[in-house]
Amino acid sequence: MKRDFRGRLFWKILFAFWLVFIVISQLLWLGFTLYGKHHHEPPEFSALRRMVDLQMTSAVSVLQRDGPAALDNMMADWPREDRRFFSVIPLRAGADEIPAHAASTEVFPAEVSERVTGADGQQYQLHYDMEGLREDNLMRARKARHSFLNIPEPMLIIAGLFGLLFSSLLAWNLTRPMRQLREGFTKVSNGDLSVRLYPAMRRRHDELSIVARDFDAMVERLTVLVDAREALLHDVSHELRSPLARLQLATGLARQTPESVGASLDRIDEEARRLDKMIGELLTLSRAEHENLPQEEYFDLLGLLEVVVNDARYEAQVPGVEILLEVDDAEEYTVKGNAELVRRAVENVVRNALRFSLQGQKVAVSLRREIGWLVVSVSDQGPGVDAGKLSSIFDPFVRVNSPLTGKGYGLGLSIVRKVILAHGGEVQAENARQGGLMLTIRLPHWQGE
Repeated sequence: MKRDFRGRLFWKILFAFWLVFIVISQLLWLGFTLYGKHHHEPPEFSALRRMVDLQMTSAVSVLQRDGPAALDNMMADWPREDRRFFSVIPLRAGADEIPAHAASTEVFPAEVSERVTGADGQQYQLHYDMEGLREDNLMRARKARHSFLNIPEPMLIIAGLFGLLFSSLLAWNLTRPMRQLREGFTKVSNGDLSVRLYPAMRRRHDELSIVARDFDAMVERLTVLVDAREALLHDVSHELRSPLARLQLATGLARQTPESVGASLDRIDEEARRLDKMIGELLTLSRAEHENLPQEEYFDLLGLLEVVVNDARYEAQVPGVEILLEVDDAEEYTVKGNAELVRRAVENVVRNALRFSLQGQKVAVSLRREIGWLVVSVSDQGPGVDAGKLSSIFDPFVRVNSPLTGKGYGLGLSIVRKVILAHGGEVQAENARQGGLMLTIRLPHWQGE
């Protein structure tokens, strides 16, 4: 079904900002009106005064220079409304003179008059009925004025059109990236992890572009996780085929040759133990992937390391490998996390070094403090790893040749990386200068308040 081009948020923003624009224009108009009434005369009255002053000055000049006839000809060109309020009164000698009223600059006067001697020597009184002119203009304004919000029609049209245009642009600018985000989430929910939003929104340089960047980072992380899950499932299914095939072969031989039942049962027990070990390592790997580790506690990394080294020394008696522990007992080595998972990770590293060592060689284990970190280094004197494979030895089911090839499933170092990353640390591998492989683990050093 085709969706609407504009959502409800667009219309909410559009009408909200348009209404605010109209209200602000009305308040400005009301403010100017009230200010004019209490402090100065309204703008339309100022225009009337300037018009009256101009007409009065022209009438005085024409009457003084050319006489009454010329004044009548000039007044014939005036609008009819202006002629109704302007009068010329001849003054008789000895008669009571009409007092002259000067135009006030502070208050709108009721009338304006001026005594003038014409070109014929006769005195005239020029009179302008300002009160009548004002009332007439007010009456015409009331008839022509629209009642909607008490705003003059030109101002209403300008405010409405420009407010609508401004609100439309603002609403479109705000809702467009939200529609893009909605479409992006829809594609991700449908399984399309190729969608990216930041390239299209990077020019905004605002919070929405930051959201788009975080969205792309989330999709990339999901892509990595999905690919890792699929690769893990593929590798697990591949690794399970070999022991299952040997189990089927052992059961087949037991049925065909009853005298080999004992040997077949031993093979079945061996393959069952291998499957159990693999499943246990997979469970540990899955458990280590959780960021919120269960059963977090504070433990001494030195004590944990001593237990692991003592166990490894017991196993190292068979191949004749010496395991050394270098540490400063005077220091304090407290770590916050899951002690069992950390023990499993360190044990995997030490066992990995033991697996690659031959009789008479040494495995060196050291623990030291750095700024904010506790560093565990495990190095052996084995063949090392090709430089091109160093970055992949932490991936699941990746194995390299060793004297004990076939004893593991390539999950040990993958568990190490998952556990250390879940504790906020880091792990790296490099070939030592004297030969062999050196694995370095860094864990945050907890020092309390």
